Amino acid sequence: MSTNILRSAVAVMMIGTAATGAAAQETLRIGTDQPGDHPFNLGVEKFGELLSEKTDGELTINLYPAAQLGDTAEQIEGLQLGTLDMSLAAFSHASQFCPELNLFGAPFLFEDEAHFAAVFDGEIGDELEETCVDRYGVRLLNTFSSGYRVLFNGEHPVESLEDLSGLKIRVMGGRADAMTWELFGSLPSPMPYSEVYSALQAGVIDGAENDPSGALANRFYEAAPYFTNTRHLVLPMGLFISDRVFQNLSDEEKTAMREAADEAAAWQRELMVERNASALETMETEYGATVSEIDTDAMRAQGAELQDEVAAELGQEEMLADIRAAAE
Repeated sequence: MSTNILRSAVAVMMIGTAATGAAAQETLRIGTDQPGDHPFNLGVEKFGELLSEKTDGELTINLYPAAQLGDTAEQIEGLQLGTLDMSLAAFSHASQFCPELNLFGAPFLFEDEAHFAAVFDGEIGDELEETCVDRYGVRLLNTFSSGYRVLFNGEHPVESLEDLSGLKIRVMGGRADAMTWELFGSLPSPMPYSEVYSALQAGVIDGAENDPSGALANRFYEAAPYFTNTRHLVLPMGLFISDRVFQNLSDEEKTAMREAADEAAAWQRELMVERNASALETMETEYGATVSEIDTDAMRAQGAELQDEVAAELGQEEMLADIRAAAE
């Protein structure tokens, strides 16, 4: 059952079709991979509310959470084919169709949330949108944030790099994700997000990494109660739209959609910081998870070297320099 963000009399009219720019209401479908009231979904709902307000109800959004429209790879394929209107997708997953996004899976790339915003709300964000549209037919409207991600496993507390040695860690699809955990001595194991819980239970993997809100929502603490505050990655979550859909909008609707995306992204990023802090505390105090700290200085130094390596592989040395400069 979908989450109907805006319940109007014609909210299901023309589901799955591209908006035409006419004065009739159009409803666009958007998929995410998180359940319930995860901040990603709340950000999409905020986007839908703003979009409806700015278009006087002519454009509305139907949210399909928890991979109801398929896993992220399937959703991205749907965007390219024009069979799905929108998706909120991690850059690490989207890098499978747009390799240029792989750089953002490198660890310790962002100094803080302000640095993240400076990158994606400026020229770098515009450049990424142009690349995705021109080469792959998918438009990046704006970027939500995962906040800092943490490691969790079912074997033992991780308080040093030595504790990471040999752990089988689930990773996303991006090359940089696998390189990160190889660098830290673990064994990366790519798999869809929807399989993580069962894989932890069955011992197929020892652990994974995620934002604390996602770990709480999916009850990963039940199978992997040892959390480490690695803060190794702030994962960009792209608010993507099929360019076929976008080009069928009127100029006024395009402007409204961009404004709604910008405002929703700023709102979601703030919410994510708050929710992650409370989620980590909840898992520790209410569900018995162990939360450990780790000295990230050595990890950060190694991460900078990996950033250079990934950028060189992708021919994105200039973009990496621009990302680093945005922190100043």
